[in-house]
Amino acid sequence: MIIKGADILTPQGIIESGIIEIKDGIITRISPPECGCEGAGRTCGCVDEHSVIDATGLTVVPGFIDIHAHGGGGCDIEDGNFESLEKMCITHAAHGTTGILPATTSPPRGLLLEVAGLFRSYTGRPTSRGAEVLGIHLEGPWLNPKMKGAQPLSGIRRPSIDELDRLIDASSGNIRMVTLAPEMPGALDLIRHAKDSGLIVSLGHSSATYDQVLAAVDKGATHITHAYNAMSGLHHRNPGMVGAMLSCDRLTVDVILDGFHIHRAAAKILLKCKGKDNVALITDATMAAGMPEGEYELGGQKVIHKDGAVRLPDGTLAGSALTMDKAVRYLVLELGCSLSDAVKMASQTPARILGLDKKKGSVEVGKDADLVLLDKDLQVKATFVCGDPVYVQEGVLR
Repeated sequence: MIIKGADILTPQGIIESGIIEIKDGIITRISPPECGCEGAGRTCGCVDEHSVIDATGLTVVPGFIDIHAHGGGGCDIEDGNFESLEKMCITHAAHGTTGILPATTSPPRGLLLEVAGLFRSYTGRPTSRGAEVLGIHLEGPWLNPKMKGAQPLSGIRRPSIDELDRLIDASSGNIRMVTLAPEMPGALDLIRHAKDSGLIVSLGHSSATYDQVLAAVDKGATHITHAYNAMSGLHHRNPGMVGAMLSCDRLTVDVILDGFHIHRAAAKILLKCKGKDNVALITDATMAAGMPEGEYELGGQKVIHKDGAVRLPDGTLAGSALTMDKAVRYLVLELGCSLSDAVKMASQTPARILGLDKKKGSVEVGKDADLVLLDKDLQVKATFVCGDPVYVQEGVLR
């Protein structure tokens, strides 16, 4: 397949009206229009055996990677079935997400094992039904109940190496990230065990002190879950988790940029302190993502999607209805970031956090053809996962 005519955002800059050639799901060529083959037009002999997509007027960017999403399209990962998981992936693909880490809350042990088991069976299933599932993110259950946010209190429990091992086994090793509170009894031992098991350890839903966060980093924690939210704040004599997040160069971080979870000034401080190479955009999306306003569920609790936000009945923010394309637009239009920087935080940085940056996260020869076509207003017009069109807006491509 050849995509021609679009501007192509590469790590080296934009190639105007360029050409991307894809074979067996991999990008095999990226070139400017004056490559000697008449702009890959239909009269060019080198494309006779190719399917040619004319994307003139659009911009090709790398597919977005969301490392924290609970649901979408009216479905939740804790529904525990393939149909819900696929609908969630289809919904997010329509907003430019090509890779996703479905995230749990803190359900009872039995349900969490059931959800983990879903990923044992999902391994190797086709990715043409939306965003590619890159693993599972356990956001809990080993959190601080005093910083639970919208997590169900009944499911929060003490860190357990035995439970983690059972979940890893149930998922056939498809758990990729775990969020926990480092100050809880047994948490440091669990962090070391999780790291040794090949998991990314993220800190969150925590009242940890600055020193407790650094102790967790020494044990193997490398990431912070949803910057500023559900964590101990910054004080000049007690820097807390926020202070550690902003000052520790060994920590990457993800952030929910929906206009509700953090003030834009806090977002600017985060970007100044951490930089685009260490900040990943996430959605923390609930089943309300891609759906009209109304009542939904998160972790078995009723949530209300109204005026753009998702909240518990008491007003507590409960995940979001955010999609990755909206987060990219927020960075560009509200915070003044360049498209290149915004896309990096949606693609290349999360790919590097997951250890997948040799295959994903940027438009380069040899990488998976996970691509998104954007119009001038940064609206998603088409999404490709490993070269397969998983979303195409009607009438857009010729």
